[in-house]
Amino acid sequence: MDSTGASPPATAAEYIENFEGLTRERLEAVRLLILALLPAAVESISYGIIGFKVEGKPVVYLGGFTRHISVYPITELSDHLETAVAPYRTGKGTAKFANTEPLPRELIEDLVRHLADRAERR
Repeated sequence: MDSTGASPPATAAEYIENFEGLTRERLEAVRLLILALLPAAVESISYGIIGFKVEGKPVVYLGGFTRHISVYPITELSDHLETAVAPYRTGKGTAKFANTEPLPRELIEDLVRHLADRAERR
């Protein structure tokens, strides 16, 4: 239970339901994008956010906040991806997408593919 007495979300759907407006819409859109790119992915709540694993290996995490959504871990990128994600980077391993800006779907797709390839090699 959290400080309000509510139980923490047990599923990705429950997690997303805790948000309103654009954050909820964007979480659902990115969740569907990830599942389309990673059809074998299993969702869970990990570290208090949505996690996606393939064959038991963590691939990508998705978090919602009042004014943005974030994708993690954004590390070990190619030079091309590093340049593309630079305007969204907030910290070593976070890509933050503000609700005031268009959602860069192609970049998120590229990041998810990269993270999936990296997880597969480990």
